[in-house]
Amino acid sequence: MPSDALFTQDLVLKQNTWRLPRGHLYPLFILVFLQPDKIRDAQGRRPDDDDYDPTTLFVPADFLKEQTPGHRQWWTIKSQNFDTVLLFKVGKFYELYHMDAVIAVECLSLTFMRGSYAHAGFPEVGYGKFADQLVSRGYKVARIEQTETPQQLEERNSKAHGGKEKVVRREVCRVTTTGTRTYAVLDGCNTFGGETDNGETQSKYLLSIKEMVYDQRSTYGICFVDTSVGKFFIGEFLDDDYNSYLRTLIANFTPVQILFERGHVSSRCKTILNGVLNSVQKEGLTPKKQFLDADETLKLLSNDKYLGVDFASWPETLRKMLDPDSIIAKPNANSCLALSALGAVLYYLQRCLIDVDMITMRDFTQLEPMEQSPIEKPDVSMWTNRQMILDGITLENLNLVPGDNRDAQAASLSLYSTVNRCQTAFGKRLLRQWICSPTCDMAVLKDRQDAIEYLMDPARVRFVEKAGELLRKLPDLERLLQKIHTLGLKYRAESHPDSRAVMFEAANYNKRKIKDLLNTLAGFQTCSDLIEFYDNVRRDGNGTRLLDKCLGSDNKDDLSKSFNHSVAEKEGVIVPQKGQDEEYDDACRGVNEAMHHLEAYRKQQEEKLRCKVTDSVNVPRYYDLKSRRKGFGRYSTEELDELIEEVIKAEANKDKQREDATRRVFADFDTRHVWADVLSRVAEFDVVLSLARYCQTCGLALCRPEFVCDFSIRKGYHPCLAIKPPTNEATSTFTYIGVSLTTMKTVLLTGPNMGGKSTLMRQVAVLTVLAHMGSLVPARSMRLSPVDRIFTRIGANDRLICGQSTFFVELRETLVILRNATKHSLVLIDELGRGTSTFDGTAIASAVLSDLSRRIQCRSFFSTHYHSLCKTAAVNPNIALAHMACMVENENESNPTEECVTFLYRLTDGVCPKSYGFFAARLAGVRQEVCMQLLLFCFLLGHTKRLRHAIVRNIVMFS
Repeated sequence: MPSDALFTQDLVLKQNTWRLPRGHLYPLFILVFLQPDKIRDAQGRRPDDDDYDPTTLFVPADFLKEQTPGHRQWWTIKSQNFDTVLLFKVGKFYELYHMDAVIAVECLSLTFMRGSYAHAGFPEVGYGKFADQLVSRGYKVARIEQTETPQQLEERNSKAHGGKEKVVRREVCRVTTTGTRTYAVLDGCNTFGGETDNGETQSKYLLSIKEMVYDQRSTYGICFVDTSVGKFFIGEFLDDDYNSYLRTLIANFTPVQILFERGHVSSRCKTILNGVLNSVQKEGLTPKKQFLDADETLKLLSNDKYLGVDFASWPETLRKMLDPDSIIAKPNANSCLALSALGAVLYYLQRCLIDVDMITMRDFTQLEPMEQSPIEKPDVSMWTNRQMILDGITLENLNLVPGDNRDAQAASLSLYSTVNRCQTAFGKRLLRQWICSPTCDMAVLKDRQDAIEYLMDPARVRFVEKAGELLRKLPDLERLLQKIHTLGLKYRAESHPDSRAVMFEAANYNKRKIKDLLNTLAGFQTCSDLIEFYDNVRRDGNGTRLLDKCLGSDNKDDLSKSFNHSVAEKEGVIVPQKGQDEEYDDACRGVNEAMHHLEAYRKQQEEKLRCKVTDSVNVPRYYDLKSRRKGFGRYSTEELDELIEEVIKAEANKDKQREDATRRVFADFDTRHVWADVLSRVAEFDVVLSLARYCQTCGLALCRPEFVCDFSIRKGYHPCLAIKPPTNEATSTFTYIGVSLTTMKTVLLTGPNMGGKSTLMRQVAVLTVLAHMGSLVPARSMRLSPVDRIFTRIGANDRLICGQSTFFVELRETLVILRNATKHSLVLIDELGRGTSTFDGTAIASAVLSDLSRRIQCRSFFSTHYHSLCKTAAVNPNIALAHMACMVENENESNPTEECVTFLYRLTDGVCPKSYGFFAARLAGVRQEVCMQLLLFCFLLGHTKRLRHAIVRNIVMFS
């Protein structure tokens, strides 16, 4: 099997490993074309072929001829969707056959129906629940609907000149995967309530990767899309040897599904896909045919159903990727890979039948490379619009956001979980963005700090409580806006297969649509009430610039009077008020005019005959007798028939316009761009209010960080550990008496094992992130200048899947630091060199420490147990020596196994005399006789100590 196939075979294997249910041997399990040694794709290729397509299946023509018309239809669709569970509509039920039925019985607790083949099913109303369960388990799910009625089938057959069809037409109306979930009316996910858990509010991204390798370095084109809100993130960049930027993007935009180009994935990229993203679903696409190139992508986007040929109206992000000198859509030289990645996403969205829904949202954001122009003179204006860079390693080491692979306790102690008091789903998503990409813009930071202090003022208690109460009422407006956009698309109503689907629960689905719209309108009314309430508070005193921006003028675009809400919700159809829908008004006028003409003709004939037409009246010859009863006759004329036909057509047009009026109301709502503006402002307010509520409820003394040319923290607390139930009294009051880093940029940190060195370094970094979010921080005082990037080399982990040892990982992470750190960075290096011999480790640690302190001169914390480093560092004016304080009882140089150490968790000037490893061994439960053996070896090794120190000192002086 080709190496690329390893990425896609897992899902297919799920489909192919069918267990025999309850001992039955269904015919499916002995079909020759499904056996592993016989299986082929639709083009007849075997799995060992480089072009093998695991999403399709070769089904012999002779086998199809033997099937009933319904099963022949099922196998035909299955042959093009072999990796997908088919929910096959038959009447009011979704039926599952053969291998799909086995999966449904195992995953959904359904039961097999009687028959000679595997068969299960559920009613139409259960689609949302069961489809969501299958997708959550990693399956693709296709919803196949009947797209004509039996009457329409009969009419089609009557017009056909060839053979007659025996089953109604069916079409795939939606394919859902883990990376393409939406919140449509048929789906099981609820967006009505404001109270949703963290898992439901997190964005789930579909990622497409395009790679080009030149001179052993990879350039990547990247496209992320969150289909729940219709947001695209696109970028192209040259990465380093460690793929730092790719790893960072993956940490910021956690993908749940990945698309890659078959045959064009380097071993370095595969290392990431098989390592960091080992559990994520991956699917290979055929180059050019499925993974589109840049030119074909632009050609598709120019289609009228997407963006059209008016390139000036395209989203700014896409316009920047076009060649400005070309009169047709051509990519510029620096965007070909990014547009190709977008093309792969576009192709996949087409397969899932949500391409128009997503592209027409026109929400595209460009991903900027991590490399920012260096700031030589740290002027305030130079930090404008800049953001701190936190790579994937740092996000994980500092536990800033809960990851998919974190346990529940680690997730609960993340910075996100600690400060999250957001009341809205979209506020929670914005808070995560603030944590993953904090701002360095000091004007923005000042505005946030002012707003938080304003909200913490005891005089604002009533406003804060009322604001929280209003925010809790809000549904997930961001996802509802995408849903309303989809419901308002004319393409959806006229060309999408769903427009032809025969839905037996259509009335309920229509009511859900109306409820979505009414919930959205009610949500924005709540936003309006919040803005109005702030305006009343504002009149009693001064506000802040940020709150004025978030809760300033309403700019509400009222739709409340366009239709009767209660009637629409009850009947599931919107009948617009007069003057609100021009097309519906025209249709109503057409009916009135036709009826008026008919009535006028009737009156004309009545006046002419002056009576009803009885048998005794001689009628004109052009009167056509239609029926007769005793004493009377019923007549018509050609003119009357024409008038009646006009009435029928007018009534039909009115019914059509009334049915389409609901869609036009959704479309009208979607065109009013004020909603997106209100949403972003309320989301920002929700995050600021969340930080203010954290500051009020954390129970710690807080300070407002000062952004100056300095770096010092006095009596700081780790914001996450401070809320953790203490394991002992000391750890609950972990404090940091800071050292000023104005002149000495690097701190060489020593201390006893378990004394808190790693925790201290993490604390400094987390407080720095919190300060760059604009929040107050748990400390007596904090002074710092903006930090452009935080680097962390903490912990000891190998990457077994990637074939990288613990020491290799240490060195690669250190290399990234030495290459990319600037004097405005914050670097944390914890016990570098422990993964190799003591001599080699000491030499490496000495060299790195020297380079950090002399060449880069950034703010650094460098912890070590190599005490020989302290003597050489003492003569370096850029290094400050500090240690974690402790109290030692029964201190005994000749027998340190009897020593008892009390950790004080305080940073103190100077060097810790030793690491007290014997005490740590005792705490770990090592037996006393083993400790005595350790003591013996320690004395033996001590004879070479002076020689080793002399060698290290010479190496450091030479470097």
